[in-house]
Amino acid sequence: MTFGHGHIDALPVPDASVDAVISNGVINLAADKRRVFAEAGRVLRAGGRLAIADIVTETELTPQIVANTDLWASCIGGAAHTNAYQQAIAAAGLDLVAMRSNDYRFLSEQARAAGERFGVHSVSLLARKG
Repeated sequence: MTFGHGHIDALPVPDASVDAVISNGVINLAADKRRVFAEAGRVLRAGGRLAIADIVTETELTPQIVANTDLWASCIGGAAHTNAYQQAIAAAGLDLVAMRSNDYRFLSEQARAAGERFGVHSVSLLARKG
């Protein structure tokens, strides 16, 4: 096993060179989620796995929510709509195998209120490169 340092949207490894990409609560903080999933698709070998836990929304976030730094720090401001998230995974050449909601509670009252209003929740998913 090898660990390296890089950016989630520009991984420092060759094409089709890894068996698994894992992430826990990081993609919602990336500005260009399509690029993140494209990188995962680029570096995974055929049959490789993407296993992540992240924050998504059921309702599109308003510009005020997206611009709120406290809600970004709470992992809400950068959350993508579930459909857009799944479309980005498919566009990267990955097949969604399983996706489930996780029991997760935001700490701040502001984050809980925004979470309830926009259907923000934690998910875990597994995808494979065909």
